[in-house]
Amino acid sequence: MFHSSQNNARGCFLFYHDIQVAKKPDGVMNKVRAQLSAFDMAGIPCDLINCKSPETFFTKGFSSLPLVSDLIHWPDPRLLSEYTFVYIRRPAFISKELIKFMSGARKQNPTLKILLELPTYPYDHEMSTPLLYAALIKDRLNRNKLRLYVDRIVTMSPDSSIFGTTTIPIINGVDLSGIAPKQAARSLDTINIVSAALFQPWHGIDRLIEGLARFYADSSHDRNIILHLAGDGGAIRSLKRHVRRLHLSEHVLFHGYCDHNQLNELYDECSLAVECLGLSRKSLFISSSLKSREYLAKGIPFLCANEIDVFIDNPVDFCMVAPNDETPIDIERLVNFHDRLYNVDSQSNLISRIRSYAESHVGIDRTMTNVINYVS
Repeated sequence: MFHSSQNNARGCFLFYHDIQVAKKPDGVMNKVRAQLSAFDMAGIPCDLINCKSPETFFTKGFSSLPLVSDLIHWPDPRLLSEYTFVYIRRPAFISKELIKFMSGARKQNPTLKILLELPTYPYDHEMSTPLLYAALIKDRLNRNKLRLYVDRIVTMSPDSSIFGTTTIPIINGVDLSGIAPKQAARSLDTINIVSAALFQPWHGIDRLIEGLARFYADSSHDRNIILHLAGDGGAIRSLKRHVRRLHLSEHVLFHGYCDHNQLNELYDECSLAVECLGLSRKSLFISSSLKSREYLAKGIPFLCANEIDVFIDNPVDFCMVAPNDETPIDIERLVNFHDRLYNVDSQSNLISRIRSYAESHVGIDRTMTNVINYVS
């Protein structure tokens, strides 16, 4: 854990949305807030600079075209003259405008430490779609220039160097002060399962739905299981069609966007949660998702289909790992996992045990230590 800074470190954090006024803050916005809190806890002032970026489908697509600006409002490099470091979260793609901004910042302030966070790496696979391919080409044309200006790349991957630049390894963390542990569910007879996300194909919820269909196709299975999907996203329409086709409307409920209080109520009702089940579709096999951290902070056991980074050296019994492939989730195994946990431990003890694990391993004050030490 880091200690309060005793030097004159002062930074700015470049992000692309105004998180202070966001009506529907997502996990990324919450992460940025938590990272700013980490700097604050370390005694390092860090200002948030909102670099307005394209928000509509049209402007996002237009900005990715050749010879078109990224349409991001990068700050005037002269505004960075008093800072000792700048922390930049990777935008949708690396652009010549970002490189130009970094070059100007370096000329204006030669001692400025420039850090670039790559939330996902490698990321080419998730951009290899018709809608994002132009952005990927622009990214590839510009990212090899990062080594000229970036002092450190912050990454959740195990790579020691990315694009010719030394990395700072971190894992995703959360501000535990803003996440209260869940309450015990009223009943465990019905297994209520929650998944909260902006649903995309790589969340793999279709695998869970297919598993439910197979489970209920066996007439010997009468355990009531309800999957609660909290959130919007590009995959919702196809998931709804999938549920209707398989006649699972009583077992899969779509709640849409849930605010903080609504989501807390869902957590209190549920005794299991679901992390990503389709990361193989992005050629990823180790997860550092914010969602896994939120589940730990809430004190709820969960299902995943890949290794969780923080569990590799600190194994747990409250996470079930399914195969990281395209097979339907084995619901009978999931039921046995659920009942075994709650037969061995009371709900309150299990919640407390999982929350304690979060406090030891994924609090933002711990996960940002390497970054804090570098900029101090």
